[in-house]
Amino acid sequence: MANSINYAAVFNRILDEKFYILPRTMWMENTNPGLVWEGGKEIKVPKLAMDGLGTMNGYKAPNGDLTLDWETKQLQYYRGRNFAIGRYDVDETNFALTVGNALKVFLNSQVIPEVDCLRIAAAAQGAVAHGKVVAQATSGISAANILDLLMADITAVQDKIGETEQLYIQISTNLKGLLERSSQIAKYLNVRDFSVRSATLKIEALNDQYLIGTPSGYMHSVFGLNDGSSSGQTVGGVTFTDLGANINWIIAARPAVDAIARPQISKVIDPDVNQEGEFWKIMFSIYHGCWTYDNKGDGLLVNLDTASADDLTVASEAGTAAVGDSVITVSGVAPAGFKYVWKAASGTAPSVTIGTALKASDGWADLPADGLISTTNAYKITVALVAANGQPIAYGTGTVAAKTA
Repeated sequence: MANSINYAAVFNRILDEKFYILPRTMWMENTNPGLVWEGGKEIKVPKLAMDGLGTMNGYKAPNGDLTLDWETKQLQYYRGRNFAIGRYDVDETNFALTVGNALKVFLNSQVIPEVDCLRIAAAAQGAVAHGKVVAQATSGISAANILDLLMADITAVQDKIGETEQLYIQISTNLKGLLERSSQIAKYLNVRDFSVRSATLKIEALNDQYLIGTPSGYMHSVFGLNDGSSSGQTVGGVTFTDLGANINWIIAARPAVDAIARPQISKVIDPDVNQEGEFWKIMFSIYHGCWTYDNKGDGLLVNLDTASADDLTVASEAGTAAVGDSVITVSGVAPAGFKYVWKAASGTAPSVTIGTALKASDGWADLPADGLISTTNAYKITVALVAANGQPIAYGTGTVAAKTA
């Protein structure tokens, strides 16, 4: 009788061995022990709230309330790829080895970088949404001052949550290199163990806080996604946009950021049963998401590069109805929880300062979904991408073209 091999199970063991260890954001994975996930897109996270101490009345303490509620989060990304290997490309023995190696390369070069990028952006967006932003031009960071800047940000987080909470510092590799050239760094650097699943990794630490060097290309606050099939997007993966400022570093307590990923080889179809052709068909998918928590915002801080925040592309076209009508278009789609706001003025475009909220009381208005606004022709306009609290993450300027007659 012919052998029956469950290739999907074999390859999924490779995923289990590699996926949860290799990402530079492995520290975010499933940080909340009470989290409930039953396979759908929704995650339920327990939120426990209780009253503080009261004054004793004789030998009796006042009664207090204890509430367990559930916060619902959603996995934001459902991504996948199908691959084909011809029946006669390799023999059966080499097939498993070849696909296994291909899967490892696919994880290392495509899947894990995409997951890392999206998680880092989610953590940065969460920090902005909580107002935990430090603005710092990357060009102003040097080996002489980076240690002081980084320690000041660590202290700012510890001042809110205490010094006993373990912190994770996601920092660009270039800036980590500067840090290592600091004249004072030797007495602050050490190496610590980090356990993830069944593995124990050695990770550098700054004053006992984990220090994770990350390629600068991953350190963006907003990414776009290629769908893998549309024109210009067939290569798949993430795409770098001009939507968000670059990240110098993120500092986070582990409970402040949470992520779940479920990669799997869902099917391996044998050529004998494959109706599409004489090839093995391998189907890979991953369902994942990353989020921050409403009650954990003090454990977050993002240091954003101010020089890269003004790259938003803003265009204006005269409307056709009333005088003053203008249609504003902006490059890219705002991520969940963010929106575009605008303000126009004569002479000089309104200014934006990263770390300072843009308020309606100061003349900022939501940009309608259709981009139609009413203002004055030739005015200078600024459009900013902001969180619900008005904190900007990117902005751009342009000249208004409005209907004049």
